Amino acid sequence: MEIRTRFAPSPTGFLHVGGARTALFNYLYAKAKGGKFILRIEDTDQDRSTLDSEKTILESMQWLGIHWDEGPDIGGEYGPYRQSERLEIYKKFTNLLLEKNLAYRCFCTPEELEAKKKQADAMGIPNVYDGVHANMTPKEIQAKLDAKVPYSIRFRVPHKQVIVDDLIQGKVKFDTKLIGDFIIVKSDGFPSYNYAVVIDDYLMKISHVIRGVGHLSNTPRQILIYEALGFPLPQFAHVSEIVGTDGKKLSKRAGATSILAFRDLGYTNECFANYIALLGWSPEDSQEYIKKEKLERIFDIERCSKSPAMFDVFKKMSEEEKESVSLNSLTTVELGNYLNPKSKLNWLSNKHICDMEMNELMKEISPFLEIANIPSEYKDINNTTIRDIVYSIRVYLDRLSQAPPYIEEFFRVEINFENEEAKQILENANAKTVVHEFYNFLQSSNPKTPQDYKNLMEEVGKKTEQKGKNLFMPIRVATTGKTQGLELPILFSLLGVEKLLKRIAHLTKESVLKI
Repeated sequence: MEIRTRFAPSPTGFLHVGGARTALFNYLYAKAKGGKFILRIEDTDQDRSTLDSEKTILESMQWLGIHWDEGPDIGGEYGPYRQSERLEIYKKFTNLLLEKNLAYRCFCTPEELEAKKKQADAMGIPNVYDGVHANMTPKEIQAKLDAKVPYSIRFRVPHKQVIVDDLIQGKVKFDTKLIGDFIIVKSDGFPSYNYAVVIDDYLMKISHVIRGVGHLSNTPRQILIYEALGFPLPQFAHVSEIVGTDGKKLSKRAGATSILAFRDLGYTNECFANYIALLGWSPEDSQEYIKKEKLERIFDIERCSKSPAMFDVFKKMSEEEKESVSLNSLTTVELGNYLNPKSKLNWLSNKHICDMEMNELMKEISPFLEIANIPSEYKDINNTTIRDIVYSIRVYLDRLSQAPPYIEEFFRVEINFENEEAKQILENANAKTVVHEFYNFLQSSNPKTPQDYKNLMEEVGKKTEQKGKNLFMPIRVATTGKTQGLELPILFSLLGVEKLLKRIAHLTKESVLKI
C-alpha cells in the first residue's frame, strides 16, 4: 500500500505551531515511508476564508521546508485540491445518502437551533439534535421545497458504539447517542468539515490521517460516513495536545503565534522544523539535535506520545499579562521580549547556527545585515571581512536577529561605557596597571591572530601579576565599554591594533585612568 498523507488547512488565518506540526508530521511520515504528501485547501467556510490567508499558509509551509507532491498550485491526479471547486463531487454522494435514507433535509432555522442549544445548556445536558425533521413524509418535504424554505442536510446517525483504532491513542470508544444527527451539508450548499473530509480523503486515497488530538471527537462522525458510503477506513493517528509553559493549551493570546513570526525573530527554518518535530515525538536514539534530511528518514508516527507536549518558547505569563497582552498582536521586536531565553528552541537554534555551512549562514543572516548600522559595503554577504565577523560571533547567537549588535561592535571606534559599573572597574589601581601595560604591548608588538592576542594578554598578566577576571575584565572594559561580550582574542584579531588603541584612548578619557 502506498503511504499517502495530507495537510488540509482552512484559509481563515495564519499557520500557527499546532497546524505547522500537523503539516510537518504528515510530510515527514510520507517522506520516511517513500509515500506522497498532499496539500488540500478546505475553504468551505465562505465567510472567513481568504486568498491572503491561503498565501500566508503556503508561504509558512514553504519556509519550513515542507514540499507537497500534489496541491492546488501544482495539481495532481486526484484534484481539484480546493474544496470550493469540488461541490459537484460532494453533491453526488449527498444524493446517494438521501436516496438510501441515510440522510435527510432539516428545515430548522438558525434561531430554532440556537434556542434548542440554550435549553440544553440550561438543563445541563448535551446538545443533541432532536431529529424533529427526521421522519417527514415525501409530501411534507416537497411542500417545504416548493415554498423555498432553506434547509441543511443531516446525517442519520445509527445508535451504536463506534471504536476508533488510533495509532497513537489506542482504541477509543464513542456512543453515538451523544452525537445525534449532524449536518453534512449547510444551507448555503457547502459541505460541513466532517463530511467533505471523508469524501476527499477517500477519493485522494489518503492512507493515514495524522492530526491533533482535538480532532479525535470528530472521528466517530467521520467513521459513520465512511461506513455509510462503503469506504474503507484510513489509519488514524491523533498527536498529543501542545501546551505552553503554564501547562495550558496554547491560545492566540498566549503562544499560538504565526510561524512566520519565528522566521522574523531570526530562527532558521531547519532549526524550527527540528524543534516542532520534537513536540510529541522522539527518535529511537533520543537525540534532539536532528538535521532535516535525517528527520525525513527516521520519522515514525508510532513513536509519538499521548502526553501533552510543552511549547516552551515563551516565558510563563502572569494572569494579568494574559489579560492585557496578546502575543499574536505584538510586533517582532515586542514579541522578542517575551521569549524564554532558556527554551529548547534557543538551544537547538544555537547548534544549528554553529553547524551551518558558511554560504548558507550568510544567506540566512543577510536580512539582518541589512538593518545593521554598518558601512554598506559590509552588507554584501560575499565580503570577506563580514564573513569572518559572522563566523566569529555565531557561537553567541541563539537567533540570527541577535547578530546586528555583535557585528556593529566591530565597526565602532569611539565607544562609551555601557553603565557606571563598567566605568568603575577602571578606577581600581590594579586595573589601571593592566590597561596601561596592555596599551604599551599593543604599541610595541604587531599581533594579528587570536593566538597572538592570547599570548599578548598572557604577557600582560605575567608583568602585572594579575590573572583571571582581574586581568581580562579591565582589558574588556577598556576596549569595549562592556563587562561581557565576545571572546577577546577573536574580537581583537578582527578589530586590529589601530582601532584598539583608539578605543582605549577614547574610553580612558571618560575615567580616572589616563593613557
